[in-house]
Amino acid sequence: AKRDVGETASLMAAQILSTIGVPLWFGDTIIGVLQVDNRAAKGLFKERDLDILAVLAQTTSQAFHHARLYQRLEVTEEQAQRENEYLKERDKSQRFSGIIGESSAMAKLFDQLKKVVDTRVTVLIEGETGTGKELIASAVHHWSKRADKLFVATNSAAMPENLIESELFGHKKGAFTGATDDKAGLFVIADGGTLFLDEIGEMPLPTQAKLLRVLQEGEVRPVGSNQVKQVDVRIVAATNRELEKEVSEGRFREDLYYRLKVFPLRVPPLRERREDIPLLAGYFLTRYVQEFGREVGGFSQQAMELLQSYKWPGNVRELENEVQRLVIQVDDGDFVQVDHVSARIRQVENVLDRVKPKKGTLKEMVEQVEKWILHEALRDHGNNKTATAKTLGMTREGLHKKLKNYGMT
Repeated sequence: AKRDVGETASLMAAQILSTIGVPLWFGDTIIGVLQVDNRAAKGLFKERDLDILAVLAQTTSQAFHHARLYQRLEVTEEQAQRENEYLKERDKSQRFSGIIGESSAMAKLFDQLKKVVDTRVTVLIEGETGTGKELIASAVHHWSKRADKLFVATNSAAMPENLIESELFGHKKGAFTGATDDKAGLFVIADGGTLFLDEIGEMPLPTQAKLLRVLQEGEVRPVGSNQVKQVDVRIVAATNRELEKEVSEGRFREDLYYRLKVFPLRVPPLRERREDIPLLAGYFLTRYVQEFGREVGGFSQQAMELLQSYKWPGNVRELENEVQRLVIQVDDGDFVQVDHVSARIRQVENVLDRVKPKKGTLKEMVEQVEKWILHEALRDHGNNKTATAKTLGMTREGLHKKLKNYGMT
């Protein structure tokens, strides 16, 4: 084969007078070249040398292939063990259909769910965006005696303010411009079942008053009608806001707040259940490998450790999106490596550099690290000291004392 000028110059600079090479094949792909160089003026390569090199190349390729198979088997065995443990836990009725989690935080949530599903009480689900509040709401319905009836979900923030009452309570023909026919509202549609009101904190105050009447009297009145209709609907509401704060600031009705918060369920953020990340990541990997027709072998140990060290501000939804991207990014037959993971997640590798205290006494350096941890925890919880104290495993009073000592109050 012809060589370009740059390659010839490079060979001459290295005093290589002759060279032979044989490709290393992995399936139908060339993964490298086994090359032998000769700097001697005599003894040019012969056909026999090329045959020997070809045998060596074949042996090398087979060794590489076996190494990759061993890695795949090792990961597969580990994954099978994880799945087996997961199935054992599920058989113990420690989780609800479609909800994945083995952490103590999720075990507490499951325990609360089991207590409330077969009652008639209103449930308020609290949690950050992306934690899976609708999945919890669905579990409340599907594990209750209403499971054979409809589960209707709506987002209060997604409905236009001028149409939200029509959507919820229905309307009569001619009630407003565009009302060309009678329309049943979501309460009537969900009669006998469950109505999930997501983002309840976004609901306008006038609509809140009408929702309160439904909760108190069990009846709805369509827009433009003088007639009321009795409905039997269980309300499950969700919010990522602090409704108590919304009440104090006049954006949410106090009487409705207490009506909704009969039995609150808090869905923990992913950073509080890091031990669930391998299960969740494995679930999403299997799902999208099948959906996209890919052959990703799994996660390397280093990649999984990186995923577990990230804070996941977008929670489970962000993790799902990342795994979906990884399935597309990683070549078929490969494993997810650290380099495949998004840059924003890889930055956590440098966290120790950011926390590294300035030189001083041991006490001074420990105080610097402790202040950083307190600052990060407060930021993660939006300066909510009760939640921060709980995450750090201390009392609210103990946290206040620490903050006061460091001048952080």
